[in-house]
Amino acid sequence: MNPAAFPHLLDPARFQGEVDGRPTALFFLRNARGMVVAITNLGAKVLQIVVPDRSGALDDVALGYDQLADVITGSPSMGAFVGRYAGRIGGARFTLDGHEHHLTPNAGAHCIHGGPRGSRHRVFDATQTDAQTLRLHHRFLTAEDGFPGTLDLQLTYRLDDDNALVLEHTATALDAPGPASFTSHIYFNLDGVGQGQRIDGHVLQVPGSREVLATGADGIATGALVSLDGHPQNLRTAQVLGDLPDIDLSYVLEPRLTSAARLCAQLRSDTSGRTLDVWTTEPLLQVYTAGQLGVAERPDLGKWGVRHRPRSAVCLEPQHFPNAPNCPALPQNTVAPDRPYRATTVYRFGTVND
Repeated sequence: MNPAAFPHLLDPARFQGEVDGRPTALFFLRNARGMVVAITNLGAKVLQIVVPDRSGALDDVALGYDQLADVITGSPSMGAFVGRYAGRIGGARFTLDGHEHHLTPNAGAHCIHGGPRGSRHRVFDATQTDAQTLRLHHRFLTAEDGFPGTLDLQLTYRLDDDNALVLEHTATALDAPGPASFTSHIYFNLDGVGQGQRIDGHVLQVPGSREVLATGADGIATGALVSLDGHPQNLRTAQVLGDLPDIDLSYVLEPRLTSAARLCAQLRSDTSGRTLDVWTTEPLLQVYTAGQLGVAERPDLGKWGVRHRPRSAVCLEPQHFPNAPNCPALPQNTVAPDRPYRATTVYRFGTVND
């Protein structure tokens, strides 16, 4: 297959501009099998993923936007690499080593996805080293986001020839220690995104997870764990998403037996025959069936003018524990100069015939 067989690749010229005085651009990763991934350095956002269905026909399976202006005004999480702390931090504050730190609220009284100066909104330095590799860099400063310490993030997107999009990051504290949790917020629809179809027919399994995080008011994690036994959103066995209520839950993954990434989710569509396996070294998977996508009065228009609507995609977001800095019972991920934070997540596409 040749990538040119898909006629609707994004136009790089529509992503050239500036945000905060820094240049923006669009980059393409291509492999030998015809898979294409389009990424902008604004928020390190994955805006297009072109993969074959069971018959070999190429289509776009990631929601996104087709010009810079819409990336800026649209959903800030759309395709983003989220940090420096994924999820909600209750009250936009936490205490570390006896010192209280105040963040900027951007979700009511709370801080979500690193706040208004989180990585979703920032322009990364970007270098494409070859047709299948994009390296990005961003430095987080306390003066900009309120988190303690200067944190240096090195992020690599790599497209392998087995149709796997590999994300590897290393976050290094340059001075004071501080909490960190990064995740990829790609919106997937294995049937394609050109018609605005829902993901109700998709089948999802999160093998090995036995518990989810309990949440209180405003979806803030309390630090307690809830068994999936009898839970209405138990994904230990494969479930048709249309048979379940909207999901926005943190599934605790089984501890790793080795340093390698382990399988944490399997998604498939029997309509297109496409599959997606997710592998990660992270301890938790946030599953979001996009029940709140596009509910604002102002329409959120994606590629080809398609209006983004609830349940038109599913997000599979490996990360650390939301609100852990306020929950001592939860595992903490504090990055210090002698303790960098490294993680790998792999999104591997296939078909039911593989």
